[in-house]
Amino acid sequence: MYYKKVILGLLLAFVVGFICQLTHIPVPAPPVLGVALLVFLTSCGYWLTGLYLQRRDMKREAP
Repeated sequence: MYYKKVILGLLLAFVVGFICQLTHIPVPAPPVLGVALLVFLTSCGYWLTGLYLQRRDMKREAP
């Protein structure tokens, strides 16, 4: 279930970037690689923390 959300989010990001490139609209993202990497890593951390908390709760509920 979570993988579908991640894949859908990445696909949406690529579509928005592609449309912005075709129409010559500035991309709604930081133009510096370091800052873009920071945004990406923050998103990954959020996602991984959600997975960790979900698995931790599942272990507590298991007998």
